[in-house]
Amino acid sequence: MMFSVIYSVDVPEGVGLRPFLPTQRRLFDTTEGDDQFEYSYLEGRWTRGRHRKLCAMLTREQFERFLEDTGLRSEDVQTLGSIGAPGFGYGHAPAISFTAEEEDAILSAYVTPIPQIERTRRAEAGDLPDGDALFDERDWERVRRAVISRYRRGA
Repeated sequence: MMFSVIYSVDVPEGVGLRPFLPTQRRLFDTTEGDDQFEYSYLEGRWTRGRHRKLCAMLTREQFERFLEDTGLRSEDVQTLGSIGAPGFGYGHAPAISFTAEEEDAILSAYVTPIPQIERTRRAEAGDLPDGDALFDERDWERVRRAVISRYRRGA
């Protein structure tokens, strides 16, 4: 299974970003920087902070290492999905929310698991009937439940 990841980290003034970034940083592209910091309304040390948004397509092993690095855990909440998730272009993809409780950071990720399922092989071979979806809502809910259950406590 592959994982399309959009990771966001925000820290208040005086706190470095490095402790909250993945150790496998080379796998990620930076898509936003400090000019996108949105938490100045929190006042105090949060009036000026730092921000990074990183995106990557990760294998299961790389994804679990990312979760270990960041302390993120899955949440059983409905999301509106993500736009521009790695591997999906500018399109819309369903996503699972991941967060971590940190005093000195706001960490979150939207993750879209990409299972390698039999339907993919059938579609590539042209064996799906016309109009038959490659991956339908029932498939997504099954994968969503499995990922949330597996990563509820992190990696």
